[in-house]
Amino acid sequence: MQSPIIRNDVAIFLDLDNVIIAAGEARLVFDVNIVLDYIKTSTGGRIVLRRGYGDWRQNPDLMRQVASAGFELQSAVRLNNMSKNLADMQLVVDAVETLIDGYSFETYVLVTGDRDFMPLVQTLRKRGKHVVGVGVRHATSTSLANLCDEYVFYDDLADVRRQLTRNEMREWLVQAVDELLQKRSRVRASVMRQHLDEISAGEFASSEQSKMSFSKLLEQYPDLIALEHEGSTLYVKRPQATIDDLPRSYRSALKRHGLRVVPLSTRLHVIKDVIAYLQHADETHWQKVVEFLSKFYADKGEQVSKSHINDVLRVARRAKVIAVESNGNKPLSALAVTLAIEGENLFKQAVMRCDAAYLCEIKNFADLPFDMDQAAIALYDSTSYTPYIRLIFDQFCAGSDKT
Repeated sequence: MQSPIIRNDVAIFLDLDNVIIAAGEARLVFDVNIVLDYIKTSTGGRIVLRRGYGDWRQNPDLMRQVASAGFELQSAVRLNNMSKNLADMQLVVDAVETLIDGYSFETYVLVTGDRDFMPLVQTLRKRGKHVVGVGVRHATSTSLANLCDEYVFYDDLADVRRQLTRNEMREWLVQAVDELLQKRSRVRASVMRQHLDEISAGEFASSEQSKMSFSKLLEQYPDLIALEHEGSTLYVKRPQATIDDLPRSYRSALKRHGLRVVPLSTRLHVIKDVIAYLQHADETHWQKVVEFLSKFYADKGEQVSKSHINDVLRVARRAKVIAVESNGNKPLSALAVTLAIEGENLFKQAVMRCDAAYLCEIKNFADLPFDMDQAAIALYDSTSYTPYIRLIFDQFCAGSDKT
């Protein structure tokens, strides 16, 4: 005769308002899968019932994570403290109903540190149930923890942190620097840290790197970041570029500002063909220009990408070589495009205006010094063009303090 199968079915109830707030205060990223993995391993049972309670407006991303993990969601919008109590009451009622309705759960997991759930723990234990509590250490009631058959702190579960690769860290830092220092010369290090958490979707906060001194971490990337102390406040800024670095720095900064420097021969080629096409086109729009020129170059066996055509059009637009209709309801690709210059030597006009658009942008970079020779290298790959660059600068961009 076979022995009866002994099952350990598990029910989990999440007090997410408690967990979200407590985890945030402890600078932890709450990941429900960490809790699930622990319960599966420690109980050896089946997690049959999963329910979560809280105000989802606090963290919509967590709502999606919890739902993806198979939880039934009971939302309670917090208008006042009474709304919070209603969510707690719903959790208690649902847990007690599982006892009345004849469910055979042997283990109940309460993810909360709130002492208000002590009566529920007592009720479950009187019915012979094994009660496991999970909560954030600083926000957990000692009385609740002592009353449970087992209590584990989420801090300890999450403490096994992933070691980020240097490439991952570098990519996030590059993005953070580009976004935060686009129009400012420096930001507080605390702002940089918060932005890293946001762009990494919490991975940085839950990584091994986040445990070390933030200034020590940033010091590992001197090519990306320079630190500046002002009293007790630490600021992050771009490293001061050397003269040799300036052409590359100019191109990178121009790209961030929507003015990518297309290789010289391609740039001049596309400017010339854009003018020729618009002179003979009765009516056209941005995407049609791109498609026409792309096919034109492909038929001739020339390697000019659509990306480069778009980049030249953006510079030409900024330089007022072309005019693009103003219509906020349409994407740029669908907007009408016309030639905005007239008279003789249209190509020469267009090239000078486009170069001026680049130069006038460079002169306004707060974190980069302006140097004529290096600007010539950035745009024309040679200091032999410095006299021409100076002429364009004086004609179109004079009046800058950085000259």
